[in-house]
Amino acid sequence: MNSKLKSIFEVIDAQLDDIPNNQNFSLPELYGEKEWDKLYIGDRVMAGNMFRREVLQGHYINVSLLPKKDRKKRTQYLKH
Repeated sequence: MNSKLKSIFEVIDAQLDDIPNNQNFSLPELYGEKEWDKLYIGDRVMAGNMFRREVLQGHYINVSLLPKKDRKKRTQYLKH
């Protein structure tokens, strides 16, 4: 993992600790919309794909992938 992705995941992990259980979220909502938009598009895509793979592989045991996307066509997750 490159240093930029590592710093993105540090924010993601910290934010995950702060949100309550049984809450739906997308990665940009979790990271912070304004800060997410400032990231290079390639970094956003890589982070989104990596987070999805990590969730599906069970690395985030308290997060599950939801089958439907939100109104902005973003992948949704549930913290439990």
